[in-house]
Amino acid sequence: MSLFTVIVATRNRPSLFKEALDSVAAQTCADVDIVVVNDGSDDEHLPAYEAIIGQTTRPIRFFSLVQRPRGHGQSYALNFGVSQARSDYVCFLDDDDCWTDPRYLERAREAIISSPTRPDLHMSNQAAYLNGEQQPGPIWIESLTRYLQDSGRLPSAAGIYTASVADLMVLRGFCHLNTLVVRRALFEQIDGMDEGIRWECDRDFYLRLIDRAKLIHYSPNVVSRHNIPDPAKATSMTTSISVLERRLFQLRVFDKAALFAINHLIRAEGRRQKAYTLKHITEILVAQQDYATAAYYARLGLAAKPTVKWFAYTVWLMLRSKAPRAQRKTPALLADVGPVSEKFTGR
Repeated sequence: MSLFTVIVATRNRPSLFKEALDSVAAQTCADVDIVVVNDGSDDEHLPAYEAIIGQTTRPIRFFSLVQRPRGHGQSYALNFGVSQARSDYVCFLDDDDCWTDPRYLERAREAIISSPTRPDLHMSNQAAYLNGEQQPGPIWIESLTRYLQDSGRLPSAAGIYTASVADLMVLRGFCHLNTLVVRRALFEQIDGMDEGIRWECDRDFYLRLIDRAKLIHYSPNVVSRHNIPDPAKATSMTTSISVLERRLFQLRVFDKAALFAINHLIRAEGRRQKAYTLKHITEILVAQQDYATAAYYARLGLAAKPTVKWFAYTVWLMLRSKAPRAQRKTPALLADVGPVSEKFTGR
């Protein structure tokens, strides 16, 4: 039985998928099982997928889900992939990204098997690119290295740090799926990914994982390239849903964290991020000149995180929602309320 199962979910983009799969096949670690889940791609793409699978030098288990107009979603596809796993650990790669370090899984294996206690999570870093240009960070958990060093923490002989929830909660981001190795027992303990979330499902997954993990390993190495989806295209989960839909999915993520997390730091973060999300929704609605609905969400945001400035903004919105359209101009005093700052980035 292999130590790792690598799960790649893909839908309607075989050319991008090929680069991702090639980067998995290029891993020097032999202790790997590869599972590809085709999330109901259109028939026109199936010959290309079959050709790619046939040309790959490593054994692959390929599964195709029943076709649906929008697919089953990333969470469902990855949960299905994990259900086929035969290994102690599972890891993931988006079909439009690639691993850049051929020794990524080899080093993760060395760290895991040399640890007196098997870790529940092994985290690494990645670089982000937009239209071929690397984007400045930190975006995910890159700043954890400096934080741990400044705290006087030392890595193991293999260069691995042990991290806690308290360490991770000071960061601006979360560990991306591309650089996350998860003990399958923990995956099953938290019931995998939330299939009701189509955006930010990875953040929800991350928060629930670190909430229950007993031992978290962190490697400072950059092992992956993340290609930020082009907003002008509708080929990804991120670009195929509206901005308001994304914020509603975020509300679910942070409500779950605030309500169900065991760790008090995660619960507090859920409450804070819910407030930011409500205020983001308010700003979107104001831009659409839907002042009545904006006032409703502004009141929710005020209740979640009250400030004097947001109170004034909420009162203005309530008044504007009842005023004639010609009078609905934002006063200079309130014009600098937005944009709302947000602790997490990476989107």
